[in-house]
Amino acid sequence: MRNKRRRGSYKFTEKTHSKRGIAATLMSSLLLAWYLVFVHLAFVSNGGLSAYYGCAGVLAMLLSFAAVVAAAGTFKEEDSFKLFPRLGFVLSLLNVFCWCGSYIWGFIG
Repeated sequence: MRNKRRRGSYKFTEKTHSKRGIAATLMSSLLLAWYLVFVHLAFVSNGGLSAYYGCAGVLAMLLSFAAVVAAAGTFKEEDSFKLFPRLGFVLSLLNVFCWCGSYIWGFIG
């Protein structure tokens, strides 16, 4: 009787993990780490970073918008698990919020 329960608990599927979703998650994670490094550098230098850091920050902000688009595009894929697309989308939105919030705060303050 016990073996019958176990045999029925397996579920075979053809689903795979989305490669674009994994790429969006990885890209978002790297951009979030990039943001944390830049915030640390800004605090250490008391806000006196050069313009090169600002250009790199603008590039990272644009890349975070691209990551949102890439992660949103993976939701339409059929026969794939939704873990990485969802995780990539949430991390991408967090990146956009952090980068845009920092720039708005910089202009206001």
